[in-house]
Amino acid sequence: MGKVAPGTTPLSVQMVAYEGVIPRVGEYVILEDGDVRVLGMITDVIMGASELEREDLLQANYYDKILKLIERPSNWIKASIKMIGVLDGSNISGTPKIPVSPAADVKRAPTNILTEIFKPNDGDGIRIGSLMTRDDVDVYLDPDEILSRHLAILAVTGAGKSNTVAVILEEILRLGGVALLFDVHSEYSNMSLDCDGCYVETIQPEIDPLTLSIDEVAKLIGISYESAAKMYIFLKRAHKNAKNLLMREELGDYIRRAGIDGDPQDLLAGIHAIVKLSADEEGGSDDENLLRYEYRDRESILSLLARLEHVRERYSRVLVSRAGEIVDHLNYGKLVVVDLGQLDTELTDIVVGKTLLTLLDRAKKRRMGSDVWMPIPVLSVIEEAHILVPSMMDTYTNYAASKIAREGRKFGIGLCLVSQRPKGINTDILSQMVNKIILRVIEPEDQAYIRRATEFLSEDMVKYLPSLDIGEAVVVGPMLKIPALIKVRLSKAKRRGESLKARELWKRGIERKDFRDDYYSAIGD
Repeated sequence: MGKVAPGTTPLSVQMVAYEGVIPRVGEYVILEDGDVRVLGMITDVIMGASELEREDLLQANYYDKILKLIERPSNWIKASIKMIGVLDGSNISGTPKIPVSPAADVKRAPTNILTEIFKPNDGDGIRIGSLMTRDDVDVYLDPDEILSRHLAILAVTGAGKSNTVAVILEEILRLGGVALLFDVHSEYSNMSLDCDGCYVETIQPEIDPLTLSIDEVAKLIGISYESAAKMYIFLKRAHKNAKNLLMREELGDYIRRAGIDGDPQDLLAGIHAIVKLSADEEGGSDDENLLRYEYRDRESILSLLARLEHVRERYSRVLVSRAGEIVDHLNYGKLVVVDLGQLDTELTDIVVGKTLLTLLDRAKKRRMGSDVWMPIPVLSVIEEAHILVPSMMDTYTNYAASKIAREGRKFGIGLCLVSQRPKGINTDILSQMVNKIILRVIEPEDQAYIRRATEFLSEDMVKYLPSLDIGEAVVVGPMLKIPALIKVRLSKAKRRGESLKARELWKRGIERKDFRDDYYSAIGD
């Protein structure tokens, strides 16, 4: 391809290309200096013309005059090359300790060496796609590293995030793995995957109130000790009393006495009943299971009662007695999609945070030899991560995700964050997603944020992010041996996340004969 130009360093060199050779950004090359062979990546390409480089050529018509004389300029090309490592066969060690000599040969990296570098480490791997500059070289990711070191998939809307997620999930299931996807916008609901033995189950989230801790109940109704100390204390007493009554199989009597609808096993209905009966008794009941309070605290009791009534009515579809846990649906070779599209942000936060903590708790118990069964390892995927794991807000999912980011690798729980707003994600958690697949990112603030949170991402690679096409990505992290620019393969999975085809939908709609009737029936007479 060319020769190394003078002015080399152990980390980077410039190459002067042979005539007719046009290097491509992202292409891998081998620099041969005696017995030393160094693998590098082209990070920048500059083209010039010797006859047109005089400083006094300040008008285009000067160029025309020169071109009439010489017909064709003597173009030259220089390329910047970032050193990746010294090659020993297909094994890569650290960058050279001394600079490569000027005039050393620069050759295109052979397909067999790149294929060896990007193949799975042991046995099978996740085939994510091919090199962006070499479609004859497949790129495989190491599932062990994804599960133990976590993953972030980042890009603007429409750059190919959903397809990338689908490819990874499809490959994990093909390997017999287990995955849990929190689908915030119902993009993956009823998704089907194209692999033998893969099974996808879409579930509507249900929470058994009996499994909620006091802090989860408080969060559900929108209070905390810091914001409403008296209400929190009364709620904590009612929660404790309701649990005791449930153990004695007496909770149903209180629910009936309060005249509210509820299953005798519904802990939240029991709390509601205790608070309602306590309000009716005005704090003076002799029943030890009701709340005793001074008249000055009656407003706190009534406010707590109103919140409980509101939450039980608003979330009746989700708060289901004896519903079991979402993690009960997990199994080998199976993807569980939790369809959260109909829930508001507050309830989504509780569902996701609670499920992640349950997942981690069960994994810990299994690791400690408990008879609690759960398939592990599990990859948990959070779509719209900037909503649930935000940088400027203390959410329940933030707390749960941070625990998994810190502890999950020891117990077989991997975390994958997916977002089109990288700067909106909690920095501490994003930095622990050691592996990253970064598709097109335009905003400089997002680019800088990603760079700060990514150990393996160089300034050279950040420059590529705005110019990536749909499906093209920068991939960094220990899930592959060296950083790569790739083209993510197209998943055959059927899902709802594809962009709308407006003209097709309009045409289909206008061909319907009864659209006027549909319109008037929709808005009413």
